[in-house]
Amino acid sequence: MTRPVLITGGAGSVGRQLVEKLLESGRSVRILDLPVMDFSGLEDRANVVVVRGDITNAEVVKESVAEVYGVVHLAALLPPNSERDRDKTFTVNVVGTEAIVRAMERGDPDAVLVFPSSVSTYGDTAAETPPVSTDHPLRAIDIYAESKIAAEVSVRESALKTVVMRIAAIAVPAFLEPPKVWPFTPDQRVEMVHRDDVVDALFASVDAPDVAGKVFNIAGGPTWRLTGRDYVEDFYEFVGASSGEAVYREDPGWMDWYDTAESQRSLGYQNRTYERYAGEMRALVASMMAE
Repeated sequence: MTRPVLITGGAGSVGRQLVEKLLESGRSVRILDLPVMDFSGLEDRANVVVVRGDITNAEVVKESVAEVYGVVHLAALLPPNSERDRDKTFTVNVVGTEAIVRAMERGDPDAVLVFPSSVSTYGDTAAETPPVSTDHPLRAIDIYAESKIAAEVSVRESALKTVVMRIAAIAVPAFLEPPKVWPFTPDQRVEMVHRDDVVDALFASVDAPDVAGKVFNIAGGPTWRLTGRDYVEDFYEFVGASSGEAVYREDPGWMDWYDTAESQRSLGYQNRTYERYAGEMRALVASMMAE
C-alpha cells in the first residue's frame, strides 16, 4: 500500500469527495475528524483508515500524521460558528494547525502540507481595482479570516513543503435556504467557485510539480465573475422565488474577483463554468418538483 494522504476534516462534504478522488487514483487515505461526525461510507473500505479525534490533541495528531505522503488540512471552524467564540475559533483554526505543523516537522518533514485558507483574508477590497492577487495585504474583517491569517503564518514559516490555497466562497449544487442577509452588497463584485473545482484543486496540489511554497487564489474563473445582485437574482430564479425577498449587506463584505492565472496554470482545476452550475441548480429543482 502507498503511504496515505491524511485528510483532516475528511468526513465533511469536500473531504468525502476528495477521499473518493484519491482512492480512484490508487492512493490510500487516512481521515482525521471529530468522533461526532458521520463516517458512514468511509469505514470498512479498502485503503481507508479513520481516526476519531481532535486536531488540538497532540497525541492524536502525532498518530494521524505518522508516515503520511501528504496532509490536506481541511479541519476548521467555519462561519457562522466561527464568529460566536473567538477563543474557540483560534483554538481549532490556529492551535490545531500549529499541532499539525509541529507533528509533521518532527515525524514527516518531507511530506507536503496543503492548507486551505480563504480569500476573506484580503478583507474589504471593493474600492480597489480587480482582480485581487495573492500579494495583496491581509486584513481581516471577521474572526474567521483573522484565524486563517494567523494559521497561514504558522504554515508558511514552517520547514515543510507547503501549499496555501485562499479559496473563494464555495457554490454547492444543492438546494439550500438563502441566508437572512447576503454577505455582499448588490453592486459588489462576487466570484465564487464550484465545490467540485475546489476538490480538483486540492487533489492536484498533492502531487503537482513545483507548487511547494506557493500561495494560490482558488476561484471559479471568468465565467463566475458576477455582481452580488446577479448572483442573488439567479439563485431566486433557480428556486422559483422572488429576489425581492433578498436582504443585502449595507457595506461591502470580503468578496471580490480574483487573479487565478497561476493557480489554474499549476493545478488545472477550473473545470465547471458558472453556466454549468446554473444548469445543475435548475435540474436539481426540477427533479425535486417532479417528485
